[in-house]
Amino acid sequence: MSTLAEDVLQLVFDDKTGRSVINQTYLDSVIAGALLLDLIRLGRVVPGEPEGRDGKKRAAIVTDRTPTGDPLLDAALATVAEKPLTLKKAVAALVKGNRKAVIERLVERGILRHDRSRVLGIFKLTSFPAADTENEAALRRALVAALHEGAEPDSRTASLIALLHSVKSLPKVVGGDKAELKARADAIVSRNPADDAVREAVKQVWTDVEMNAAAVAAAAT
Repeated sequence: MSTLAEDVLQLVFDDKTGRSVINQTYLDSVIAGALLLDLIRLGRVVPGEPEGRDGKKRAAIVTDRTPTGDPLLDAALATVAEKPLTLKKAVAALVKGNRKAVIERLVERGILRHDRSRVLGIFKLTSFPAADTENEAALRRALVAALHEGAEPDSRTASLIALLHSVKSLPKVVGGDKAELKARADAIVSRNPADDAVREAVKQVWTDVEMNAAAVAAAAT
């Protein structure tokens, strides 16, 4: 079975253009969140809970360092096991480098195609259009059924909804009214504390990145 990170990337990449429909900050953050959520689903990591009167989030707990057998997840596990991290910091720690690793995995599996071209014969252009859409189509059908038709999603589909919801990409993936999608996604995600916790952590990470970028831009003017 593919990782959640592979599934998310397929859903947010345009099949024809081979480019992401969400910005790179969102993409890197949601891939990191997907890797972390897979580790939680596999029982390797337990989200930290608020403790004490301050209500601050405590570090996520790595309960099992046994390799998963998947190189992507094992590398992620090694990263989050280095030192105690809150979910937000764990997502931030997994942002760098994993987009490339997931894309390469999908190319190796024949899901994406690595295309190279030049614009005006000068500028190099790289894209990753779909080569095999069977898995992606199945994922979209499950998302549409849960979000538009009222079907009860399985746990994996619910996790995908949480991840896509965290970067506001559901309208681009399944279409429909934004307000209605948000309400339905909120209801689904709220049933699983782990999904909800990772969704919030991903949102916090890309928000921090955007705020830092805005501050740098403002300081340069």
